[in-house]
Amino acid sequence: MAKVQTFKPKRRNKKKMTPEEAKKARSEYQRRYYLAHREKAREYQRLYNLTHKKKQRMKGANGVEYVREDAKATFNTHDLMHAPVEKTLKMLEKIISGKRYFTM
Repeated sequence: MAKVQTFKPKRRNKKKMTPEEAKKARSEYQRRYYLAHREKAREYQRLYNLTHKKKQRMKGANGVEYVREDAKATFNTHDLMHAPVEKTLKMLEKIISGKRYFTM
């Protein structure tokens, strides 16, 4: 059988860059990419800011009150048995007052 020759393209010889040159080339690439996709980046940032709440820094009449809601709405028997006494009392008070639920 005859051996079949396959075509292999020659690789380009990349010129080695110093770290400073590489950093400069990367920043130039990022700048050109941002300029080309500026509208897309602005729209993404606008949507991100709408969906992720920031802590309100403004005080007074202009400030919006934002209270973080409780992460856990229920207590179970394990929580009550393995908590310190003071914390268990607070848990029971919340269950009795109806602020939290108790599950088995």
